[in-house]
Amino acid sequence: MNELIKAAESYGITVPEEEQQALARAIRKRTARKKAIIFRQTETCKEVIYLIRGITASVFNYDGKEVVTRFFQTGNFSSNIVSAVQKSPASDYLIAITEVEYLAIPFEYFQRLYLYSNAIGLFIRKKLIENSIENKKLTSAKTIPDLNVRYQYLLEYYPQVIRDTPAKYVAKFLGVTPEGYSRFLAKRRTS
Repeated sequence: MNELIKAAESYGITVPEEEQQALARAIRKRTARKKAIIFRQTETCKEVIYLIRGITASVFNYDGKEVVTRFFQTGNFSSNIVSAVQKSPASDYLIAITEVEYLAIPFEYFQRLYLYSNAIGLFIRKKLIENSIENKKLTSAKTIPDLNVRYQYLLEYYPQVIRDTPAKYVAKFLGVTPEGYSRFLAKRRTS
C-alpha cells in the first residue's frame, strides 16, 4: 500500500492520512509465481491490480490459439474493466509472466476512488490516461505488418519485456509462432 502512496507522491500528489488509513484497510498486497493466472477468463473480474514488481500479460484464446494483447509492467494498473462493470465473465485472462508482487484493489472501492478522491483518485485518473495512451501505441505497433518494426518497438519501449519474458509470450504478442520468432531472432543476429 505504501508503494501506491509513494507512486502518487512522485506525481506531486499528497495523500491525506485519513485516505491512507482507508487504503490500508481495503487494499491487499499479493504475490504470484511465474505462470500463475491472476484473473481467469471464465470468471467475473472483481479487482484492479497495481503492479509493484514484475510483468503480467493479458491473454485471450482465439480460434484455439493464445493471443497476448499487451504486457503490464511495474507501475501499471491492470484489470478487465468490462467484466467488472458488467459483472460478466472476463474475455481474457491475466497471467504472471515473471514472479510478481501487486496490490489488489476491490473494483467497487477502486471505482469510488476514481470518481471521488482528489488524492489517490487523481493519481488513478492520471495513470489510466497513461494506460490508454500506452494501449493505443501497443495496438498501433501490433498492426504494423513488418515483424522487424514491431520487434524494434518492443526493444525501444519494453526492454524489460524482451529481457525477462519467455520467448513464447513475446512471439504470441508479435503474432508469430515461437519457432518463427526463434528464426527471426537468429536472422537478426546474423545480419
